[in-house]
Amino acid sequence: MSEVATLYGIRSIRASCISAFLVGGTSILILRWLKYQRLQSKIRQKKMKEDDVIDKCLKQLHDKEQDAAIILEKDAKEIILALQRGELDLQSVLDAFLLKACAVTKKYNCVTSVMSSAEKNLKTLEQANASEMPLFGLPVSLKESFKTQGMDSTIGLSQYIGKPELEDAVLVKVLRHCGAVPFVKTNLPQLMLSFSSCNPIYGETSNPHKLGFTPGGSSAGEGSLIGAGGSLLGFGTDIAGSIRQPAHMCGICGFKPTMNRLSKQGLQGSLPGQTLISATLGPMARDVETLVLAMKTLLCPTMFKLDPSVPPMLFNTEVYTTKRKLCIGFYTDDGYNKPIPAVQRAVKKAKQALELAGHKLIPFQVPKIDEAMRIFTAAVYGDGGKMTLNRLKGEVEEPRLKSLYRKWRMPSVFRWIITFYLSLKSPRIAKDFLLHGGESCTVDRLWKLECEAAKYKKDFFDLWESKEVELDGIICPPFPVVAGPYKHYENMTALMSYTALYNLVNCPAGVLPVTKVTQADIDQLHDFAGHYGDAWDANVKDACRQSVGMPVGVQCVAKPWQDEMCLKIMREVELGLGNI
Repeated sequence: MSEVATLYGIRSIRASCISAFLVGGTSILILRWLKYQRLQSKIRQKKMKEDDVIDKCLKQLHDKEQDAAIILEKDAKEIILALQRGELDLQSVLDAFLLKACAVTKKYNCVTSVMSSAEKNLKTLEQANASEMPLFGLPVSLKESFKTQGMDSTIGLSQYIGKPELEDAVLVKVLRHCGAVPFVKTNLPQLMLSFSSCNPIYGETSNPHKLGFTPGGSSAGEGSLIGAGGSLLGFGTDIAGSIRQPAHMCGICGFKPTMNRLSKQGLQGSLPGQTLISATLGPMARDVETLVLAMKTLLCPTMFKLDPSVPPMLFNTEVYTTKRKLCIGFYTDDGYNKPIPAVQRAVKKAKQALELAGHKLIPFQVPKIDEAMRIFTAAVYGDGGKMTLNRLKGEVEEPRLKSLYRKWRMPSVFRWIITFYLSLKSPRIAKDFLLHGGESCTVDRLWKLECEAAKYKKDFFDLWESKEVELDGIICPPFPVVAGPYKHYENMTALMSYTALYNLVNCPAGVLPVTKVTQADIDQLHDFAGHYGDAWDANVKDACRQSVGMPVGVQCVAKPWQDEMCLKIMREVELGLGNI
């Protein structure tokens, strides 16, 4: 009898444990579900709030379309001059661009927020001396990651919703000081670690030349808005091509200055603390002259005072306006990612434009590009994604980035097994996959990586200086592909060699539009083959099969701290293209 009672007691305890486990597990799942629903509600409310403001602007300004059309035909310099002379009034200019930006975002989803501070700006400018402000009254758009007083800077994370910034970023302060009117903020991918254009709060941005095609990233909203005519001057950030790639894909101009030429104080960063490859902020516009205007204006004593870490280097007009003929290197293929025919053709066309202007072009070959990519990837993902994963705790994760997040969450043993399997098909993909794990996250490894980066920079510039004549700069592809369907652009490291190289060696680099994809370019894809014959090469080919009519740009590069020379080369290409 006692044995039966004991057995019954054991079974009762077991049943109770199982019941407790099921109840506890169910309770945890319910609590997680409720938390997720609250999070989704918070996100929906944020998006609805911003959309309501946009709708209100459209309703209030719809009867000003005719006046707006006249203003929107002018370039930045024409608008500023007309405002300074009193030929246009501040409110009309702001209304024109606000109306256009709100209309554009209804189609392409490029604007995240309208800045209420713009109206306050106008009141300040009405009392100012217009002739002393080089950007007087010009509406300017900002990537959502730029901190602005009284507004959220979420970078696609719900934890920053309802946490308005206490002060403007330094660049925003300088813009206001110089008479500019920041008026909208623009979309970006979650955490800005992608060439995509989507986040869980604001959704996906589309290319202004074709719905359903990517505008590039991470300064996606800026590229789309400016490309669609909703802004004349905007600002993005660039850690691997995030200004230049959207410029290339949206048919506009974008400039990445030398690191720390412009202050980055007050940015909501993607990888805070990572300094080997640091984000650079820069202007985006429809033409090179507007980029030059922005750089001339921002490189001023006010910026140097607000951020003493920025070298007090004014814009060197003498370099930008030089009449001497330049010597420029060029290449159409870096040996890592073979560009599609349209991209190679754009470089050749830019070369022709420069040669017709009397400049000398000589071939240039990038040294050890696979080594550059290894160093870059190891630096950017040096912590194995730990910081990013910590920031993602309790967040709604962007589906397009989940493959990246899975790489970081993967146990080491699985990573090595998958790396071995990948190495049988593609050594470069296997190497990239392994580097996402951060290898051994030690101070020793970090210092070694710093040494490797310094050596690569020396080798790169030794080659630059070894030419029979001194190179003023380089022209090359900005990206191996053009805009296409979103799915082909989710893997950042598969595509970034042309842009990331110049973040690694810290060269100023800019992109401007050259041509558009033709059917002949697409027909040539039939025989197109990359250098490795792997999945990345196949993706380059597949991404652009439907891209007839998409913009194609060229990238111009100069040596570190020679930002004015980079802009000079861009301007020479822009002028030369008009003569072809």
